[in-house]
Amino acid sequence: MGQRVSPHRTYATTLVRAWLQAGRRPGRTTSAAGGVALAGRAGRSLLLVMALILAATLGTPPDLARGAPDHQPAPGTFLDTFTGRPPAPTPWRGSGWDVTVHSRNREAWDTLEPMAAHHGPDCAAPPAVHPTSAYDDAVYQCNDHVMTSINASGYGVIYLTPNQQLDFKDGEAVLRFDLSTLRTSMRDWVDIWVTPYNEHLQLPLESWLPDLTGEPRRAVHIRLDTFNNESVFKGTIYRDTVEESVQSQSLTGYEKVLTPSAVRRDPFELRISRTSIKFGMPDYNLWWIDSPIADLGWDRAIVQFGHHSYTPTKDCGRVPCAANTWHWDSVSIAPAVPFTIVPGDARWLNDERGNAVQFAAPAPPESHLRFVAIGTAMEVSFDGGASWQQAQPQPIRQGRDVLNTFVSYWTPMPTGATSVVVRGGNWLVGAWQARDFAIWSLTPPAATNAAAPASDAPEE
Repeated sequence: MGQRVSPHRTYATTLVRAWLQAGRRPGRTTSAAGGVALAGRAGRSLLLVMALILAATLGTPPDLARGAPDHQPAPGTFLDTFTGRPPAPTPWRGSGWDVTVHSRNREAWDTLEPMAAHHGPDCAAPPAVHPTSAYDDAVYQCNDHVMTSINASGYGVIYLTPNQQLDFKDGEAVLRFDLSTLRTSMRDWVDIWVTPYNEHLQLPLESWLPDLTGEPRRAVHIRLDTFNNESVFKGTIYRDTVEESVQSQSLTGYEKVLTPSAVRRDPFELRISRTSIKFGMPDYNLWWIDSPIADLGWDRAIVQFGHHSYTPTKDCGRVPCAANTWHWDSVSIAPAVPFTIVPGDARWLNDERGNAVQFAAPAPPESHLRFVAIGTAMEVSFDGGASWQQAQPQPIRQGRDVLNTFVSYWTPMPTGATSVVVRGGNWLVGAWQARDFAIWSLTPPAATNAAAPASDAPEE
């Protein structure tokens, strides 16, 4: 008697065949199971990702979503469990969080390249997907957690930054978060930057990658990497721009201790002091880094969670691959020192779209205007254009092409200011562009993030 074939496996096989047919017939409209008509490159990408997600979840029982701890955080601890169950994938700009989305290719500056993002149009759990290409939809919420989804044939990144500093001046501090583990491409990865407040970059990036202005002057960087086709994390310290690798404790891929999943979110933990770093998955006693280090020389830093896409369909071998969705939950920082982030009301500025941003609240004391821009001689005005000053770029890695990429700006802002007007000159092949504006201040916010109840219910 033959082995019984799962109906889900049959569906996955149908999707893969449909994808292959679409690849042989460019531009042809293909109808997949479920009656959804998909056309061209976007359709083939959607079919491919649906098949990959199904293949990764075949034969396993439904996973439980890991939620927040079932207790309130201790004083001085930050906890965000992303509570919210909208009826459809909903753009997320959480209170107290900064969201920056970037894609290098000019044709993707207005609209991202399309992809099939996890969760269905009704927030049904993976393997359900929904098509997305809008910048606002790159970070979204379903079922009490947050997703990042980006597809960049050149290079693209999303950074999520909470308004909390990781404080290890009195000893070890702990950063903890829950994350999905399914990978649909080895050229799609996540990372964490831990950087002193005034030295951080809005768009930090390792200098070997083909975009942006390099790494911060001082930072700790934890990055998802690949070893023997498995997923491992590696660490790097930057000391006055000098790169120093952190000794690896293990090169065991997490695939050896778990079944990668898009619906189960596992805890990851970073323990850091001025003289030690430890990072891994505590529930599996899997620690990639556990090492003493030379004194960092600093003991308080912001935390940036990154999702990178670097031509995710390249170098796939015999296995089709595609842009991924990462699922984030239960971010905690202890001890945490809050600061203020005030978002702007416009994502993009240029001469055609307009050149002014309004903020939701006046700038507190010790404020900086934070944004990224491409162009020359960028200037800002905090009094409606009556007076102007040069926008201050953050330090740029030596040798980077600053005339052909987005630069991180960090400009002192007067207390009480509620708007900014921006102007600039053309860059090498086009008009200036500026985006992702916010006010940052070390002044604590009036109301800090409140802990939400735990959610350990299965995905729906």
